[in-house]
Amino acid sequence: MKVLTYNQAAERAGCVRRTLERLISLGDGPAVIEISKRRRGILDSDLDAWILKRRRPAPGEQSTAA
Repeated sequence: MKVLTYNQAAERAGCVRRTLERLISLGDGPAVIEISKRRRGILDSDLDAWILKRRRPAPGEQSTAA
């Protein structure tokens, strides 16, 4: 289990830090872990799950959603 900084998480997600922060503030981002009073991060497993949850099937691809 590894805790990523917002910068590391944004890079892995393919966006800039500000976009990731905006999505988190809107409640549409990955779960955040509070490391200390002024320090937050994102578990790598939570980031991976969030990215997979946002995946949409390509045109012509079968959807696996029930």
